[in-house]
Amino acid sequence: MAFFPCIYFCESNTRLFRFEDVNNRCHTHEQAVADMLERSKNRQYFFELALKMFCVCDTRGIRMIVENPYSPIHYLVQYFPYRASLIDKNRRIRGDYFQKPTQYFFVNCEPTNGFTEQNNKPHKTAWAAKSVPVAGLCSEERSMISPDYARNFICDFILGKEQKGTQLNLFD
Repeated sequence: MAFFPCIYFCESNTRLFRFEDVNNRCHTHEQAVADMLERSKNRQYFFELALKMFCVCDTRGIRMIVENPYSPIHYLVQYFPYRASLIDKNRRIRGDYFQKPTQYFFVNCEPTNGFTEQNNKPHKTAWAAKSVPVAGLCSEERSMISPDYARNFICDFILGKEQKGTQLNLFD
């Protein structure tokens, strides 16, 4: 599952709390503070929601895999009691469009250790991605995982299935 409020935990969120966020450049100081307080309240809510979800799955033995962006100063890296089981620093190697470092939390299961290399996708950058004016870099295009990356991830880390020859052998 992709943990939906990733923008509240990512590195760019820290810029908002330092008044360095471009979305606040036209706001008054009072409006920027109001935005910061609202953002802080929302982040607390989503943090509590994530913690409850992880705890329920952990204590009830429910297997879960959660995807979230990764950076060394990411809020979940700094303050979350659950640690990522796997960090994919360059998703393009497994067939995604973006490099986009991503952390994966495996609860009540362990990742297998396969490796499927697929570098045949055109590489995209965050700045070239179609963005929604309000979302900025957190565009829908940038948030999506390519079908090839999803298949390769499932084979490499969930099924432990080696893919021989072409990538399509998974479904033969």
